[in-house]
Amino acid sequence: MVEPQRIQRASLSGNEFLTDPRSDELSLLKMGAASDPHSMMVLYRSDGRGDGVRSPNPQLDGFLAVIVFQEMEEFTLHRNRKAIQIPRSVRGSTGLHDLRNTWSSAKHPTYSLNLVFSSAFLGELQPGGGYRGMDLLRDALDYGSRDETLLHLGSALVPAFKEPGKANRLFIDQVFLAASTHLISKHSAQQPLASVRGGLTPWQEKTTKEFLAANVQSNVSLADLANLCDLSPPQFARLFKKSTGTSPYRWFIERRLSLSKLMLESTNDDLAEIALACGFADQSHFTRTFSRIVGLSPAAWRRLQRN
Repeated sequence: MVEPQRIQRASLSGNEFLTDPRSDELSLLKMGAASDPHSMMVLYRSDGRGDGVRSPNPQLDGFLAVIVFQEMEEFTLHRNRKAIQIPRSVRGSTGLHDLRNTWSSAKHPTYSLNLVFSSAFLGELQPGGGYRGMDLLRDALDYGSRDETLLHLGSALVPAFKEPGKANRLFIDQVFLAASTHLISKHSAQQPLASVRGGLTPWQEKTTKEFLAANVQSNVSLADLANLCDLSPPQFARLFKKSTGTSPYRWFIERRLSLSKLMLESTNDDLAEIALACGFADQSHFTRTFSRIVGLSPAAWRRLQRN
């Protein structure tokens, strides 16, 4: 096998990531998720027309994970000038590419979510040397079996592509981090992560919760919270859950819901005003979130309290 060239670069653009988009639909949700400057989340749809797709040039020391949303026919992938036959992929199949390699293939009808992770970021997900490294991740099959976990995580991101400006940054970061952790856990030496001892220090937990409570209307990111505690986002997410028993995103959403309940019970403000005051994108987003977690719509909950 040709040894792939290691080249550092700042970032990739959507068009560099998947070239020749003339007959394709490319939707870029976010770059820099969970403080990984190389990260990218791209929803990709192609009707199969046009020239082939190929790896970005220069290469990135990282990985591309492909989550197949629509059945994909068998095709030939050329990796480092070697032809590899990729079998038919059903919905939920995943592909994994080491972006230090060069690769190309002919166009074929495709609908997939594509996640880019840098090796440096994935390396932060290995606390205490719980893995032998990423060698097994690099040697993983280009396309493997159906992965229900990645399909679930990827599907949760799809609605955010419709209005990326309104997407909750903490939610996007949390899903990206969960997908990263799943990949490294699944492919890297099949050993469990080192146990997380302790949690946030009292001042870190207090500072984080006060910041979230004071910024309930803001679109907070995982990096914002990690910076408060002088930690990396992966470290912060692990320690926060150890301390509180829940993820930063879930804690933040529950804080917003607590505030919304107070306003529903003590004011006559309409739902649209309460939604914006509590940091939700709009009334529809507020109603969906409230109903899913509380089990009643905001209007029904308000009537119940007043009766």
